[in-house]
Amino acid sequence: MKIADALDPQRSVVVEACAGSGKTWLLVSRMVRLLLEGAEPSQILAITFTRKAAQEMQARLQLWLRDLATQDEAHVRQFFAERGLAQLNDAQLRRARSLHGQVLLAQPGITISTFHGWFMQVMQRAPMNAGVMQGMNLLERAGSVQEEAWEELLEHMRQHPDSQETAYMEWLFAEYGLHNTRQLLFSFLSRRAEWWAYAAAFSLQAFSPGEETDGATDAVSLALKKFQAELDVELDSEPLANWGMQPQSEAVLFAFARQLVADGTATQQKKAGELEQAWSDAVPEARFDAVWPLLFTQAGEPRKLAATKKQDATRFATALADLQTSLQAVRDAETEQQAYRLNAAALFCGTAFLARYQNLKRQMQQMDFPDLEWELCRLLQRSEHAETLQYKLDCRYRHVLLDEFQDTNPLQWQTLRAWFDAAASADTHPTVFVVGDPKQSIYRFRRAEARLFGVARAYLEEQFGARSLFNNHTRRNAPAVLDAVNAVFADHPEGFDDFEPHTAEHATLPGHVHVLPLAEPPEVAEEEEDGAEIVALRDPLTTARAELEESARQREAEQFADLLQAVVRDWQVGEGGKARPAAWSDIMVLVRGRTHLATYEEALRAKHIPFISSRRGGLLDTLEAEDIQALLMFLITPFADLALVQVLRTPIFSCSDDDLIRLAQAAPEGE
Repeated sequence: MKIADALDPQRSVVVEACAGSGKTWLLVSRMVRLLLEGAEPSQILAITFTRKAAQEMQARLQLWLRDLATQDEAHVRQFFAERGLAQLNDAQLRRARSLHGQVLLAQPGITISTFHGWFMQVMQRAPMNAGVMQGMNLLERAGSVQEEAWEELLEHMRQHPDSQETAYMEWLFAEYGLHNTRQLLFSFLSRRAEWWAYAAAFSLQAFSPGEETDGATDAVSLALKKFQAELDVELDSEPLANWGMQPQSEAVLFAFARQLVADGTATQQKKAGELEQAWSDAVPEARFDAVWPLLFTQAGEPRKLAATKKQDATRFATALADLQTSLQAVRDAETEQQAYRLNAAALFCGTAFLARYQNLKRQMQQMDFPDLEWELCRLLQRSEHAETLQYKLDCRYRHVLLDEFQDTNPLQWQTLRAWFDAAASADTHPTVFVVGDPKQSIYRFRRAEARLFGVARAYLEEQFGARSLFNNHTRRNAPAVLDAVNAVFADHPEGFDDFEPHTAEHATLPGHVHVLPLAEPPEVAEEEEDGAEIVALRDPLTTARAELEESARQREAEQFADLLQAVVRDWQVGEGGKARPAAWSDIMVLVRGRTHLATYEEALRAKHIPFISSRRGGLLDTLEAEDIQALLMFLITPFADLALVQVLRTPIFSCSDDDLIRLAQAAPEGE
């Protein structure tokens, strides 16, 4: 990549650059080039993903501009030579020295902000009659408010047991349990912006997050009608019951049974008897449930039954396929019905949950990030004030710089595109500079979509004449790390068809990548050789239930601990130009989340590996901390007998079971 092309102030540019290639350096350098070219500070908008990144960008810009104002001429010329401007004339040199003062005194100045910070600024400039929630504060931690909305929803359903939402909620509890239902509805709440966009597309109106109208209910009904049409499901039918009443089902089943009996083995003849008995003994409505486990495993996979040498293999396979296909079609129809019921219940309960959450925020005069994103997207795309806001943005900003674009979510891009579309139609294109790396997209939990990078690149190339540049040369990573990255993307997985191998600036930088073997849970046999299922009973008093996922996680943790021991035992590290044995303090471990951190900690303790954990609540979960909590609980609530028992059993008092029994017997009656 040529630096001069990337920093050309006259052109829009999309830069896809790998980790450690200097993306922030490039973005701030582009800002300096724009200022030198004559752009006013107020015309520059730079958006990054986090406040910390915005602060670092601001600090670097101020440092560079101060150096341009105070350093000698050679430094200034070298500075711009590194940024694609080989020759500075006298006028440019004088302007470069004046940029620091210009930026400091500019009113308004350069806008360097996060998406949400900039969205809030734009919202504050919306017309009073735009339907915007005026005077709102930004709610950054919404957990407690969501819990309050959940409690309100359950209380409302308790008071209105005959309501539609209550019926759906009871169905969800019965089918999926409290935990899964909560997880489902809270997940719906986290994706409410997408629901608003979907609902608005159906109802041809733009919902405001603060509104509670019948439009949301209409949108649910329309969405379910569309979903039912796509599934092609008949809600009034009962597929499982109907199967056992159809003569065709009986004919297919007994045709296969005859194939098993004819020249079949004893096991096959036994299977034929089981099928015929299952059909004959069960009432018609229950025949499907009786026959299904005889031909399908617990995982829903068809059982493998083969013809003997004496049997006609083609007729045998055809009869088996007809029967299993018939059963699978019924199961699919029942699954589609269940999917429809789940979506219906989730949408009705989810919108009721959402309405209460939005109402609570409105009462507190607060809005959260999805509210902010959707409000601005609505204003710029669908409201009668869209042209006014687009015109204001177009007049204010002439240069837009977007950092870490791979972490942008679809709603943020739609908001920007509404502005860019208006600018393109008016032929007042601002310059747009986008920098990022789809391979580094790590904020999927915040609705980030890495594929947007390619979408935005294609749009800017077509509408803004943007130039696409690539930088695969890193100044940070060691060659060993790049070898692993190149190996992962060498086969061009979906979304990375244009991947090119990365190269390292520091070819001698030490590094190592070690991949642990895949930790798989132990296989559980489902069948014996004759096809009969193995049923192993467990004594719950002596044997804990084995969770397959946890078993695999535990194996991985043990492998990880073994590797750490090998590192400290065998590896050397460089320090001050000399090699020394690796120590525990040289190691830092990063995990994707805290969910399974306790499992890794347990494995480290078992191997006597010292560690400091960042797991929240880890200190309070220790036995000593729990004893202190019990003591404090008893001191403030003297009737907390269980807390007292725990305190008396601690090493402070060391009471035995006999001591506790004597205390209980000596207590006055009624205490």
